[in-house]
Order: sequence, then C-alpha cells, then structure tokens
Amino acid sequence: ETVVRAGYGVYFFQEITNSYTVMTMNPPIVRNIAFDSTFNNPIRVETAFTGIGSVVTGQYGASGMDPYTRDSYVQQWNVTIQRRLPAGIYFDIGYVGTKGTHLPLSIDGNRPLAIVNPAAPGTPSVAARRPFPGWGKITMVKSIGNSSYHGLQLKAERRLSRGLSFTSVYTFSKSLSDMDQSTVGGGYWSPAMQDQFNQKAEKSFAAFDLRHRSSTAVIYDIPFARNANALLRGVLGGWQVGTIATLQTGFAGTVGGIGDTTGTGVSSRPDMIASPELSRGERSRTRWFNTAAFAMTPMGRFGTAPRTQIHFPGLINFDVSASKRFQIFEGHNLQFRAEMFNFFNHVNLGVPGLSLTTPNTFGVITSSSQGPGVDNGQRIIQLALKYTF
Repeated sequence: ETVVRAGYGVYFFQEITNSYTVMTMNPPIVRNIAFDSTFNNPIRVETAFTGIGSVVTGQYGASGMDPYTRDSYVQQWNVTIQRRLPAGIYFDIGYVGTKGTHLPLSIDGNRPLAIVNPAAPGTPSVAARRPFPGWGKITMVKSIGNSSYHGLQLKAERRLSRGLSFTSVYTFSKSLSDMDQSTVGGGYWSPAMQDQFNQKAEKSFAAFDLRHRSSTAVIYDIPFARNANALLRGVLGGWQVGTIATLQTGFAGTVGGIGDTTGTGVSSRPDMIASPELSRGERSRTRWFNTAAFAMTPMGRFGTAPRTQIHFPGLINFDVSASKRFQIFEGHNLQFRAEMFNFFNHVNLGVPGLSLTTPNTFGVITSSSQGPGVDNGQRIIQLALKYTF
C-alpha cells in the first residue's frame, strides 16, 4: 500500500547558436548606415548602398563570447512517498530539488571599471572611460550563472470510479538565481545585472518564483435519470461536468526607474530601507507593496536592493465544462459541449507600477496585464456540437 521512489540525474546543455552567430553582426562585417527619406522621396533599393547613405557616427556596439564558456548543466533529485487511501484515492508527498550551474549570463565587456559620481562637475563621459576606446557596449556571454529550486509537492488522485475522477496537486517552493533570461510572466520585468563585479549581490528570487500553486481537475458523470423512461433519460441523463481550478501566488519582480548612478552606463537599483512586503490585509490595488521601503540611490554607488524585491499579484481561475452525448441511432451520435473559461469572471490584478521616479503610479495596479504568457482575460463561453458516425 506504500511506495517510495527516489531519483537523481545530471543533464548537460550546449549554448544556443545565437550566442555565436550574433557575432557575425560585429564591425567591420556589418556597418550602420543612416538614410534620409520622405514620402515623396523614398529610399530606392537599387541605389541604397551606392553612397547616398552615411555611416552612423559614434561608437560601435558589438557582441562577444567568452572563449572559456562551459556547457551548462542541471542536477535534479527527488524523493516521493505514495500511499493508497480508502475510496480509491492515491496520495503522494514528495521533495524535488534542482541546481543549475554554468548558466549563460550577459555582461558588458567594455564597462568602465571605476565607479564615479556622474553628476560631479568635470566627470568624463561613459564613452571616454571605457577600456576599449571607440567601442560602446560589448555584450559578452559568460557561463557563470547559477540557480536553485526546492519544492514540496502534494498530490491526491482518484481514478475513475462510480463516475468520479479527480487530480489535485499543490506545490510549495522557492526558486533562487543570479540571472534570468525568461521573457514570460515575471521574467518580462526582470532586470539586468547591476554590478558584474559583484555577482553574489545578484542572488535573489528567480523571476518565475511561485511560492504557492494549486491545481485541481475534476470530472463527474451526473447520475440523473438512470432509471427513468427513455425520454427523460435521453434529455436528463448522460451529462458530464468538469472543472479545472488554478490558484497561485505571483511572480517575483523588481523596482526600477533609477538610472545610472555610477557612471558605468548601467542602471542602478534603488536602496531598500525596509521590507517591501505587506500582509494580505494591507495589500490593495492602490498600494500593492510598501512603497516607503525604497529610496533613491545616491550618486557614486549602486543601490542596495536585491535583484528582485517584491511579488506580483497571484492568479485565481476556474474553468468549467458540461457535455452530453445524444445517440441519434446506431453508429450516429451528437455531442453537445459548453465550456466556460474564468467561470466566475474573476479579475486577476496585473503588475503594479514599478518606477520609483513616478510616484503617482508607484505601487498602484492599473491593469490586469502581467506580461507575455500570462492569460488574465475575462470570462469566455463557447458552445460546440460534434456529430460522429
């Protein structure tokens, strides 16, 4: 009645080819050329590169790859205990861990080394202080990133019996990293590295950190009119209903809007002078986090706030379906389906204002958008008929 499972694995990944092929865009292979045109005097393809354009003045940008780049790898391990309970229910409890090493991370290979006060009179420009004069930012990819994940996973499952089946899972987890490349959900708002010479300061909640997540799927064959006459059984019998309920806390995010306070061409994070988290009773649409926890960073140093400091609003969603199969005659059936997404039309709040320099919207939620990949739409109802023969 009890089963114990455990596993461990190591998985290696080669760096994507984009990190290498982007170097074909470096000068002198590619030049930036500007053209002046109007509606009445458009750019003509046949003469575009015969001298009418002008080479863009200023510094060249470039991309590079660390020659000592190593393959990224991920270690995964888990321990799970499964127990069979009465009523045909299987219950699982497990621990899952993941460790990422040598993950790709982008830095500026031409960042000025000294930290200065850019507002002080006579301070040379960023361009004048770069190690390689004549070049702007050089985006370098290095395999120095790290990540970790630890999660408690619970699962209850009932296989189809007496018309009822369900699967319910819950995860309590914590994910940390010193880099984020994702552009989905919280990753859309994740910042770049602040001080590439102090990588330890970048360790914080990963952009996809979800502390709590629960999902339950239920299917039930309604036992109406099973013993009724053929007419009632045909109308009221054979209905199946189902639901998928999803509840989760929000992605991690960061406060910004500070700008370059170090004369390095890198935006600083703010100073964090208190805890930004508010209790459930204190949070509201007009004050999602403690805005007084952040202060402007003074010139001449980086901010003290971690890479991610807050968590966005979570998600509550219920999808409901109902279906019935009508038998026309032998071998011919008609199925009716009604599906309702976000059945309760619950409004899931979006990302609060994250710019410290715009106090009117700082910490205020004005939309339901949380970035690409996060669906916070209104209720949708769709009806369908399917004829099979």
